[in-house]
Amino acid sequence: MGNPTSHVRRSLSWGVIVGCFLLSMILLVLTTSYAASFPGFGLSVSGNSGSAGAKTEQKLTSDHPDAKIKTGEKLQRKPLCDLTQRRADICDMEGDIRVHGNSSSVLFVTSSGLQESYRIQPHPRKGDHAALATVTEVTVRSTTEEEAPKCTTKSRVPAVIFSNGGYMFNFFHDISDALIPLYITSHRFDGEVQFLIRDMLPWWVEKFQPLLKGLSRYDIIDLNQDREVRCYSHVIVGIMFHGDLYIDPTKAGGLTMLDYAAYLRKSLGLKRETAIKLANPDEEKKPRVLIVNRKGTRRFTNVDEIARMVEMSGFQAVISEMHENKSLAEFAQVVNSCDVLLGLHGAGMTNLIFLPTNGILIQIVPLGRMEDVCWINYGAPAVRVKLHYLQYSIRAPESNLIDQFPKDDPVILDPKAVFEKQGSARWVSLYMHRQTVKLDVERFRSVLWHAREIFRQPWN
Repeated sequence: MGNPTSHVRRSLSWGVIVGCFLLSMILLVLTTSYAASFPGFGLSVSGNSGSAGAKTEQKLTSDHPDAKIKTGEKLQRKPLCDLTQRRADICDMEGDIRVHGNSSSVLFVTSSGLQESYRIQPHPRKGDHAALATVTEVTVRSTTEEEAPKCTTKSRVPAVIFSNGGYMFNFFHDISDALIPLYITSHRFDGEVQFLIRDMLPWWVEKFQPLLKGLSRYDIIDLNQDREVRCYSHVIVGIMFHGDLYIDPTKAGGLTMLDYAAYLRKSLGLKRETAIKLANPDEEKKPRVLIVNRKGTRRFTNVDEIARMVEMSGFQAVISEMHENKSLAEFAQVVNSCDVLLGLHGAGMTNLIFLPTNGILIQIVPLGRMEDVCWINYGAPAVRVKLHYLQYSIRAPESNLIDQFPKDDPVILDPKAVFEKQGSARWVSLYMHRQTVKLDVERFRSVLWHAREIFRQPWN
């Protein structure tokens, strides 16, 4: 038997970030952990770093590259909107601001006579046309007091406007595209902020209500249904994005993903802050291993056998999956009660954010040469919240694809060639949609042994 491909990465050395920008319909099909990168095929992401997702309604004449005033005079203040960020357009305005949800308009009242106008899609997937297809534009423009609609309600707290569109059916994107950016944007207000949601999904708001309440003490407004003219002194259109499952402390006033993890524990009532520690080799305590039991694609076909090997290796095995009838808080409690999260690459790995500090994420990499993307999507985020990370790459006999193709077929031996010669849609179909895994538990045993040894090491 060959040695398993497992390794611990304790620093954020990204190596070569490789990927491919998928066509819009492919992005809708793909389990979108791959929206930011693609497996190690030497291809670079073709992201749009310009102003896709936002449009200005007049030619540019201001010093700001994406904002111009009709009079040709230069703005004496900062432009209403910043369109320079790669993944999100942000309009951060202070003054007399009026929000008319029914007409998707945000009006900045000024007496200067200088006019700015933008059309913003308030979602951090700028340039991703498939995601933005479900995101309604919001018009942000300056106007005069005489032209502005009269306020029907006034608020003393700031407002943040964002969209529920995009990939909100996928837990990775729920967290990475919405909830972390919302935390970055609104944390500074310490609950004194109101959320106005465009394209609001009631089920999404209900599901994540504990986290939304952890950031705002005020009622959420459904902008699609709102007929009021709401007046604020501070409005932010769009939410700030630093990276997938990432907070950049240099841009967030020192906040890190550790702060986000603490906020999750507080909002969801998670009790455990640190994982189990085994004091000596004869310790009888058993760390708990949560085996994420996916349904459909990229699932284990021998999950019971895996659970038995976990138990034989000195752990307590827990098999679970987040079902529709289990609330976010309930499933987060299950994850937090465990010391190890084990599963195949996919959105379920996002649950690492609920593990206690010094826990372990064990990610199983399916056939398809996706080691780099597995590290980028979940390995590096695990390290950021002070987890240990183990990565195990399966061999061809552990994939069901070996039963569908000859052993010397490029599908088995050279996934890179499949991608380059047959295209991304074919690659996605094969390795993401048609693949299941029967884990070689004997080969995997050494990874479990390594994990148990980690719990005997002194904490940093």
